[in-house]
Amino acid sequence: GVLHVLDGAPAFGVGDVVHGAIDWTRRYDHMQQHSGQHLLSQHFFRHFGWETVSVHFGAEESTLDLDTPDVSPAQLAEIEGLANELAYRALPIRAYFVDEAGLAAVPLRRPPKVTGVIRIVEIEAFDYSACGGTHVRTTAEIAPIKLVRQERRRNQTRVTFLCGLRACRDYGRKHDLLLATAALFSNEPAAVPSLVERLQEQSRAAERELGLLGEQLAGYEAAELLAHGTVVNGATLVAWLSAQHSPDALKAVAARLSAHPATIGLLAGTAGDKVTVIFCRSADLNMHMGTLLRDTLRAFGGGGGGRPEHAQGGGIAPELAQAALDHASGLVLEQKKD
Repeated sequence: GVLHVLDGAPAFGVGDVVHGAIDWTRRYDHMQQHSGQHLLSQHFFRHFGWETVSVHFGAEESTLDLDTPDVSPAQLAEIEGLANELAYRALPIRAYFVDEAGLAAVPLRRPPKVTGVIRIVEIEAFDYSACGGTHVRTTAEIAPIKLVRQERRRNQTRVTFLCGLRACRDYGRKHDLLLATAALFSNEPAAVPSLVERLQEQSRAAERELGLLGEQLAGYEAAELLAHGTVVNGATLVAWLSAQHSPDALKAVAARLSAHPATIGLLAGTAGDKVTVIFCRSADLNMHMGTLLRDTLRAFGGGGGGRPEHAQGGGIAPELAQAALDHASGLVLEQKKD
């Protein structure tokens, strides 16, 4: 019998006569993918000896898993070319039944999972599979065939493929995307890879230059902060709140401050959606920055920690950042006065 899975409770009862209709668009799509999988699996087996261990037919893409961990792009390209060549030969695909006695004469790609009378799907003189699924009439209906990608999964390789109308739609989407990208450069589609490479190199060069400028700026900012710091018992205390500096920029300034003798830096940044707090000191002082930062941020609902000479944390509200710096400054001044 045939089992029909419904979306919900039926509006009819047992014994009622109902009319059923096949969703032909969906059915034909699956027929193309299924027949294409048979063709691909046979090619993989014939040319490389790889068995297909499992198959999945999805709504957008289909996959087959091969019993090998290593499949190169060149091997995929070879199979794709062979599969399309055979598809365009329009070999007939037919289904028929054989009993156990006649099964020995059928060169099956893999042994059947059932016994008794077996349904065979044959791609004429090319592939013979025990299969109960629906298939197209000739291999021409499978074309074009596109192997999209492969990924290693433990000791197997999963190959993603598209057949027939799916491959056509995929080509259309990617063609439109390539044209749109080329239009952004006011150039031809063939020039897109080299143009993107040039942009990447320009971006890397700009990042390098920006990094150098950032280092120079951090040095200037540290010098300015030191010039206006609070001196107590021969040590300079710098407390600074910035609304523009990123965490990396704060770290750069902190590194410059801690490189200066007899210096303690208490820095906070409120740029973005998080508060970053960095406490640092020069190597010739003995105050523990990790303890100072942890005790300070805990009092304002945050947290953090670090080494004796450098600590980082956050988790406090931006409006409390200045109060946290004032609190830490008070603790430093008290300790340095002792």
